[in-house]
Amino acid sequence: MQHHLYLGGIKHSGKTSIAQRLAVRLTLPSYDLDALILNRIAPHHTIRSFYATEGKERFQQMEHSALAALLPTLSRRAIIALGGGACDNEALMDLVKTSGSLIYLKVDEEILWQRIIAGGTPPFLDSAHPRASFATLYRKRDERYSKMCDLLVDLSDGLGIDEATDLVASALGREE
Repeated sequence: MQHHLYLGGIKHSGKTSIAQRLAVRLTLPSYDLDALILNRIAPHHTIRSFYATEGKERFQQMEHSALAALLPTLSRRAIIALGGGACDNEALMDLVKTSGSLIYLKVDEEILWQRIIAGGTPPFLDSAHPRASFATLYRKRDERYSKMCDLLVDLSDGLGIDEATDLVASALGREE
């Protein structure tokens, strides 16, 4: 089985953008798990509307089945950007751990909050208390990603996407 590189992190940590840029540098294909899910649910849903109407459990099943369907089609190593809540999906994380390495893109809580709220309150936050809800979610997911990752890359300095990609590439070079 191929040893894939999975980019994980809390919503808006740069997983997809970094995966795309890193793939170009390493001449590897890249995939985005949310995009794979969107291919399955469009045109009836967006990721947000699917999560809001179908619920967390159904969304997690969709995450797992999308990755399980992708892996056998890959003829070589790939970079795969996970969704922000991947760490809460035990079945998905088991699949990730058996097929590759998890790189946690850690970004400061306040930076992520500003990026997230710019798009409106997402359905996974308490609409009455979104900031407090996010703080709780951040602590929980940061702890989970930190414990389960194979490599943690701290991007909390508010780096631009190219500088963040440089940092991830450099960290990977030290690990491999």
